[in-house]
Amino acid sequence: MQELVSCGILHGSSGKLAFTCSLPLLAAEKYRLAGQLLQWSVQHGGPGMPVLSEQQYCLMLGHHYSLADISVPDSDVDHIFQLVSSKLQ
Repeated sequence: MQELVSCGILHGSSGKLAFTCSLPLLAAEKYRLAGQLLQWSVQHGGPGMPVLSEQQYCLMLGHHYSLADISVPDSDVDHIFQLVSSKLQ
């Protein structure tokens, strides 16, 4: 799993990583490999991918968050996101 963290498909700080959007990594099937390894880990009782942010993990499981509860790994984008979400409330 550590190789997936360092291969570029995730960004952010430790314990709050989120998936990147990269066409070269998609073409190299890095996201597919990550999905397969994550599935294998969960099927065999492993920890899954404990480096993901809690919000991203829960969203992947189908849980819902309000806009105010979601944090974005990029601090500049997160600040703008929080400003926009506060205006919507």
